[in-house]
Amino acid sequence: MQENVGSKDRLARSIVGPALMAMGYIRWGGDRGEVGGLTAIVAGTMLVESAVTRVCPLNALFGLDTREPELVQRDLQAVVSRYGTESISAERLGLRAASSAQ
Repeated sequence: MQENVGSKDRLARSIVGPALMAMGYIRWGGDRGEVGGLTAIVAGTMLVESAVTRVCPLNALFGLDTREPELVQRDLQAVVSRYGTESISAERLGLRAASSAQ
């Protein structure tokens, strides 16, 4: 998968993830096997993983990219240099066409 987590998003995930894991373990009964605590631990772990790898499957599912515009532009230029401009379309890049957004 392609990177889609920006630096501010990554910072937030690296703070919220461990906090959610700790709260799930200590406050919500994750250490005793309670569902709420275990769910918080899993969710926190997923946030930490996406902060480390800079890839979030939910961002990809919803078509979100929180990276800085310069990085997105750099990746687009790499696609153009590799495949040429004739192979680039909104559908191929996973973007919505302007008419479907209205």
